[in-house]
Amino acid sequence: MADQIKTYREFDEYYRDANSVLRTKHPDFHVFRLGDVGDDVKEHLGPFKTSYYQFAIGNAAKADLTIYNTLKISENYSLIIYLPGQIIEWKKRGRWDGYVVNAKESFFDMPSIQSENSSYRFLHSLDPIVQQITREDYFFLSHLFELILKEYEEFAGDSLLACRHLLHVLVICINRLLSAGRETSDVLDIRYRELAARFKSSVIRNYVHEKSVRFYANELGVSPAYLGEAVRKVYHTTPKKLIDEIIFMHAQTVLQTTGSGVKEVAYSLNFDDYSHFVKFFKKLSGITPAEFRKNRENRS
Repeated sequence: MADQIKTYREFDEYYRDANSVLRTKHPDFHVFRLGDVGDDVKEHLGPFKTSYYQFAIGNAAKADLTIYNTLKISENYSLIIYLPGQIIEWKKRGRWDGYVVNAKESFFDMPSIQSENSSYRFLHSLDPIVQQITREDYFFLSHLFELILKEYEEFAGDSLLACRHLLHVLVICINRLLSAGRETSDVLDIRYRELAARFKSSVIRNYVHEKSVRFYANELGVSPAYLGEAVRKVYHTTPKKLIDEIIFMHAQTVLQTTGSGVKEVAYSLNFDDYSHFVKFFKKLSGITPAEFRKNRENRS
């Protein structure tokens, strides 16, 4: 059975569904001003997934943003990051002004921005990243977006190479902003960080059909024990628990945002047995899927 959540793999498909006038010049990279999305953009879109990264800042970006089953409010001077595989829904509540970069992993060459001192965990987070920022931080980041825009609009010679390097600078600056005020004791072996990040990305791509740790260990060319060691050190959980957490968040989101029956949700997530799905859901939440949906409806 097909997944109920649409996945956008191409930027223009997303723009068309949002009723935006935007179109990209390059299939793997696009930068634009929020004010250029057009006057007829939809008030609501989702739930959906993207297979690419989106980095946005707004000095006016009023919206209700639901990532998985967590509601976040975007107001003035906001930083918003969508990661591949997250289940997203947004409702526009007012004027939008700011900047957005969409980038596929192949364009932005993530391994090259990994360093010995920082793991850039926000690029692999399961948590929603919708954060209020200061006016000063907004204007600092906006200068970077304008530099990227200038190169993108020229779109000649080495402009794309400049965009890629400026995107790396943007990611470094966002990482610093998100890490401000937190002590960093990240002295993990870079091999652990890279393996754990690749594992999480693979789970996001494959969890509907593949739920065993051994599958992911084989795909990544390591033993399950070594994979478990890396995931525990980086994410402070086990590979199995991370897989289950992503499946559980998907199930919650579908139950919350669609009219699909519980059996339909179970089969769409490739549970062989409906009762197995109910046990799985109750183990993680303490209630059955039907009870979860009823509780949500009562709160509405």
